[in-house]
Amino acid sequence: MTKSKEIFDYCLKKYNDIFNATRDKLTEEALKSSKKKILNNSKTEEIEKAAQKEAIKQSIIDGRLVFPNDISVLWSFIYKAHLYRKSGITDPIVVHNAISAEQSWRSSSGHAFEEMIKELGTTALHGTNIQFILQKDLNILIKANELANEPRDIAWLEKKIKSDTFDLYVINIKDGKTYCVGCCQCKTSIRDRVTRDREPSIEAMRCFFWSIAFVLDGTMLNVPKYIDMVNGNPNSDYAKNGWHGLYDLSSSKNNDRIYALDINFDILRNHTIKAVEYWHTQRQWFNQDWRAD
Repeated sequence: MTKSKEIFDYCLKKYNDIFNATRDKLTEEALKSSKKKILNNSKTEEIEKAAQKEAIKQSIIDGRLVFPNDISVLWSFIYKAHLYRKSGITDPIVVHNAISAEQSWRSSSGHAFEEMIKELGTTALHGTNIQFILQKDLNILIKANELANEPRDIAWLEKKIKSDTFDLYVINIKDGKTYCVGCCQCKTSIRDRVTRDREPSIEAMRCFFWSIAFVLDGTMLNVPKYIDMVNGNPNSDYAKNGWHGLYDLSSSKNNDRIYALDINFDILRNHTIKAVEYWHTQRQWFNQDWRAD
């Protein structure tokens, strides 16, 4: 038996043993507490979530004592064990293909969304000398010494490119010179890295760049926490706004700095033109408080 097979068999057994034991224990306790013979669906789901969380946690805790030099392998096999139980699929090849498909979708769909915003945003700005460009396009401009920003700007932008902080950038050609005036983040879901992405956005605003975000599915923007992360709220953990504006393709109404992105991107066109004009004429005031409306 190969070591990989040994670790996988260990994880599969360990995860299922812990899950089943925890689920049975919690179910028994819940039945005694409720004095019922059958639990409702909500309680059953609650127990399942608790049991699978315990199985994941304890499997990695126990497994690292048995295979101390294979933590990442343990984690990946515990993930597979979870998929086996949750999906009911036991064929390793089918599970592997499902994982690969999911990872491929995450990567490809994210890049496709960026490309879509670039294309539609630039089309909406036709005739303005303003464009949305990909990170790689900005890098080409910098390497070719074709960006007219101040050296301080360029040094900051180079750092952001190296760390893949922003997905798109806004450039403007003025008097024959090309300037980068804005930074954009694209999220298929508002949950995607939103806490981590907020800090770089605030940094961009402090460096006097226009900082915005786009979201394909803004369902979570109905939750106060996420609203506060975008708009700011002195009575929350997010006292100030995290972006100059967030454009939601799935909404039909605005909420402060959260804007419903119409089919023709008209609101984006108007805001972008205002931002670029302000950047060129009053950049020293282009801080976190600035807004396009």
